Amino acid sequence: MFLYCFYTCLRLRLLFKTIHGHILFRAGKNTASPGTKHLLRGTMYKVHWGERRTSHPSGVSGRRARHDRNVLLQFSLFMLAVIALASVTLGFVLAGFVRGHVIRMHAAFYAESLSPNFTGVFVPGSTTDFRALKADLEHAGRLPHIKGFAVWDASGNVLFGDAFFDAFLTVDDPLRIALDGSVHFVYDSDPGYSIFKPFRGDLFLFLPVKDSMANVSGVIGLRESDDGLSAELGAAAQAIVRYVILAGIAIYGCLFLLYYRSYRRQKTATDRLEQSQASIIFAMSSLSSLRDLETGGHLERCSEYVRLLATRLRAESTFRSYIDDEYIRALAGIAPLHDIGKVGIDDAILRKPGKLTNEEFDAMKEHSAMGADILRAARERLPFHSQLELAVELTRHHHERWDGRGYPDGLKGEAIPLSARIMAIADVYDALRSERYYKKAMPHAEAVGVIEQGAGSQFDPRIVPVFSLHHKDFESIFEYGRCAK
Repeated sequence: MFLYCFYTCLRLRLLFKTIHGHILFRAGKNTASPGTKHLLRGTMYKVHWGERRTSHPSGVSGRRARHDRNVLLQFSLFMLAVIALASVTLGFVLAGFVRGHVIRMHAAFYAESLSPNFTGVFVPGSTTDFRALKADLEHAGRLPHIKGFAVWDASGNVLFGDAFFDAFLTVDDPLRIALDGSVHFVYDSDPGYSIFKPFRGDLFLFLPVKDSMANVSGVIGLRESDDGLSAELGAAAQAIVRYVILAGIAIYGCLFLLYYRSYRRQKTATDRLEQSQASIIFAMSSLSSLRDLETGGHLERCSEYVRLLATRLRAESTFRSYIDDEYIRALAGIAPLHDIGKVGIDDAILRKPGKLTNEEFDAMKEHSAMGADILRAARERLPFHSQLELAVELTRHHHERWDGRGYPDGLKGEAIPLSARIMAIADVYDALRSERYYKKAMPHAEAVGVIEQGAGSQFDPRIVPVFSLHHKDFESIFEYGRCAK
């Protein structure tokens, strides 16, 4: 039951975040600017990836890993708290039950052993000397630790007794309970009983005396010093609580091991699924390199450029709220797909060594829309949100320009998805640095200058300064990728 409640709470939390993401997205579609709509859309992606775990980029992101560790820690602490509380409560309940049961057995022993001595006491007209009877019983060792003595007849009339008993006749009405045939006991008015600090006081026992027909003929009251009995019961109660807590710890350990093994198996399966997904994405992105041999290293380098630039942008206040480890992983994972549409471009255009005619360039521009259509078809086959949604936007819009003169949709400014704005700088930088059929490679400094000059016209003016600040890292990625190739 506890496991089910914990699982239900987690699912409700995830459902709330998913609904919250959809609400933001709907609000953005109705009221936000074009750029804000894309930011909200990116936020919705993060909710689906991070919370529903339907699809993830290559590898386990920092946020995902932390989330998994937090779930394991939360479950462990939750179960530890529940089992500890249940164990302590059960221990105290059992200790109290055992304590009461032992005292009742103790009282029943007194009642059974003393009854023969009181057979004639309750006969009408009896003139029993109760003080002498008490002295005889004490001399015989039948009343150890007894400090007081009282006797009542079957009607509840006191025949003999200490005044101490009068204060307890109204507490749970012990005399009436004993007259009904049950052994009963009462501690001092405030015993303060604790299994860790046993009460040192008096125990008042009310013992029914029965005749041969099992009818109650009277009640004997004993005021007993509880020092010895309380110490023994306290030690027994402490042992019970310890054993129950140890049993609870053992149960917790077994449950934790079972859950941890299940968690590891599920995590291993998820990691393998993500690795398979990354391999499939890489295979899909490699399709374009089969047609254009010069783009193979370009795809891998662009993935690293995008990872670098997105990581640096996260430190900027403008982008900090929606760029996290998971978004960066996703972006780097799907970046190689940006040119997948080139599989639909004719080789005569794709590998033409000279400048393209206007008609050929128009045909070449179709590759971004073709690539988006390919990925959209794959996305529509999935019943859940995945990183393919981000891939569709990046692939379709990475040739858009900040001033609205790009293609295929002529989007302008923040209407261009952030993923495409980041990809645009990475793609252009690597294209400028690389030798192609139709041009020579450009030195790093000149390529940086071209991108800086395009700030506000071709590229997002808030991203270009971040690129400029870290342009040496871009150069390192390019040089390393070229050497590796």
